Amino acid sequence: MSSHHRCCGDQQFDQRSHCCCFDSEPLSPEPLNASCCTSPGSNHMGIAQTSPKCMSGKHPCGLGACFNPTTERCCVNPTSLQSQSYSHEGTLRQLPYLYNGASCGSQVYNPDSKICCAGKLSNRVLGKNLCCGTTPYGVEDRGVLCCNRTLHRVVEDGYQCSPGGHLYRPSRDMVCGSRVHLNDPGKHCCGEETYDPQYDICCNGHKWGGNKSCCGGKAYDYNSDQMKCCAETLYNLQVQDRLSEEAQCCGSVLMEAGSTQTCCSAPGLDLLYPTQPGFTCCGHRYPNASLWSCCAGVLHPRPEPHNTTKNVIPGPRLLPLGDLKTEVLCHSRVLLGTVESVSVKMNERSIVMVNAMYMLASRGHVNALPSPHYLTLPDHCSSPELVPGNTYIWVKMPFSDTIRFISDLSDHSSPVHSILSRCSKLDF
Repeated sequence: MSSHHRCCGDQQFDQRSHCCCFDSEPLSPEPLNASCCTSPGSNHMGIAQTSPKCMSGKHPCGLGACFNPTTERCCVNPTSLQSQSYSHEGTLRQLPYLYNGASCGSQVYNPDSKICCAGKLSNRVLGKNLCCGTTPYGVEDRGVLCCNRTLHRVVEDGYQCSPGGHLYRPSRDMVCGSRVHLNDPGKHCCGEETYDPQYDICCNGHKWGGNKSCCGGKAYDYNSDQMKCCAETLYNLQVQDRLSEEAQCCGSVLMEAGSTQTCCSAPGLDLLYPTQPGFTCCGHRYPNASLWSCCAGVLHPRPEPHNTTKNVIPGPRLLPLGDLKTEVLCHSRVLLGTVESVSVKMNERSIVMVNAMYMLASRGHVNALPSPHYLTLPDHCSSPELVPGNTYIWVKMPFSDTIRFISDLSDHSSPVHSILSRCSKLDF
């Protein structure tokens, strides 16, 4: 702050009004009339003392020496290094070997006699050159195991550290999250608890009983007409005053009844728009069809306004599985498969699928198809975008090979089970 100021620990003081007392810990400036500054033989840095003028590249160390910071350390704390005598004004000692990382927190130390573990210094003992938290130990120490920076003393063999750092014995215990449970045959982890998948269901770490399906962290009866799951958000249709067959999802949002809203979807994105005449979905966008054309979810401006009143045969719609009407899903011969690759030839879209099968859920028929399986959509531009690696269901029109609906089943852990359980409530 001025030419009269000097350092005192991590503070500064004005030599004309204060002194630096070394009798306190940490170092602190005191007024000149304090006993620390006026008592004979007291330990302080007063106004008569000034830091030395050092050559270029060197810095003051206390009041009587200069040091080179690239090869030396200036040590003020006399407890940092043992077997050395230090003055309270700062002692200069040639310590080039301490420069490369031989510090423990704010202290410097001699690595030949000390070991630093998590900022704590301990006396070095032969063979104990590893750290477990603040405790040194040796790799050959018997009966110890370090888990998550905690050193455990074990008297039996067979103990291990879990991925979360908990001590357990695999032959006897199972670890769920941060809890250790006694191993119960047939049980699995569900969050911090255990559950039996034959009788319970686990939804995002929450255990539920009964034969139910998951919707996020909640469980519900998939066959119930009163509940609707929209992208892991569960709705009570009685509260919404809706019928299950009317209720449709747009991502995690339950759409309004009627034709007041339009949902436009693209992989990983669903947006809701107020329905407008002359507008149509193109991926997740909802443009004016007289000004824009759409090809596989990509917008292209029209050179001239286009008459949208003409009858245009729409391409297959991309719908959530829950929005497919029961009679369509259960009574149609559907194709299920995982997309491996997509290409375009002329105006057609060629799709290569693996793990493909035909299914007639109303009769419980599932027929596996040779892999790979090939599918061709006649109009590439009017078909929704497909993501390789995702699993889809293709619903054909009755007595036709024309694809009518497509649903992305990537969020379903068991697509076949999702379809069959949906249709199991029908009385055939």
